[in-house]
Amino acid sequence: MADRIRIRVSAQVESVPLVNEIVEFTPPEVKTKTVANEGQFVASEDVVGIEALKWTLKVRGEHGKIKTAIGRYLMGNAQINVEEKGKTTENVPYSVEHSLFGPITSVKAEPYKHGEKPTVTIEGTCKAWKETDTGKVVNDIDTRTGKTIVGGHDLMGDAGITI
Repeated sequence: MADRIRIRVSAQVESVPLVNEIVEFTPPEVKTKTVANEGQFVASEDVVGIEALKWTLKVRGEHGKIKTAIGRYLMGNAQINVEEKGKTTENVPYSVEHSLFGPITSVKAEPYKHGEKPTVTIEGTCKAWKETDTGKVVNDIDTRTGKTIVGGHDLMGDAGITI
């Protein structure tokens, strides 16, 4: 299996392009919610759902400009697109796209450090998230419709629930 070499990460929050300014992006983590299954000799847990899908985007740029451009989405939903492009060690190009829809929950200026460019951390939760890796759907979750494709598997379909 070839290693991937990331060449460019870009993002757009609604109409605000953030090209060549991305410091770090943490996509949502699919983590299950469980409840204890007591009443037997060996306790266990049953999966009852998926926790809220949270993401973080750290961006270089003027604190004030970023806050005023994005601040209006703290009370509503925003469309955030993050794209990673690169190539493998075998020189095969790849791209990973994240399409996130939901409220921005925080726009926080990072500590001021002398000699470093200012950065802002933007956080949010997803009502919908689609992750595509070189054209193949990896995750496609929409809380409004119940669509739940995780790791390429339709969890609702596997449970016999059709949307």
